[in-house]
Amino acid sequence: MSDSEKGAWWTLGVVVLTIAAYGAFLAFLGHGPRIGGVFALLALTALPAFRCVGRALDERERDIAHKALLTAFRAFWLAFVALIVGIVQTKGWLTTLTVPAWTLSELLMWAATLVLGVQALTTILLYRRGSHA
Repeated sequence: MSDSEKGAWWTLGVVVLTIAAYGAFLAFLGHGPRIGGVFALLALTALPAFRCVGRALDERERDIAHKALLTAFRAFWLAFVALIVGIVQTKGWLTTLTVPAWTLSELLMWAATLVLGVQALTTILLYRRGSHA
C-alpha cells in the first residue's frame, strides 16, 4: 500500500468520524452555532506521520492524485448547483435569503468535508482498481 493510499484511508476515516460526531452532537445539542466546532476534527487530516512532505510522486501516483482532486471538485460543483437549484425551486427567483453567519461557515465546512471525502474515496478506488486509466 502506497503512502498516498494510506493517506486516503486516513482522510476517509477522519471524514467518517466527523460526520458521526456531527450526528451525535446534533442528537444531543440540537442544531445551532455550537455544533460547528465538530468540524475541527477535519484538522486531523494533516496529522499522519506516513505522509512524506516533499516526496516525489511517480507518474501513476500523480495521475491518480490529479484525477481524485478533479473528481472531488466536480462533486463540489454538482452539490453547489443542486443547492442553488433547490433554493430557487422552493423559494423562487425573487426571494431574499437571510441566514446566520454560523450557517454559512457550517456550509463551507460541509463543502470541505465533501471535497476531502470524495478525493479520498476516489484515490482508494483508483488504487484498488489497479490501473489509473
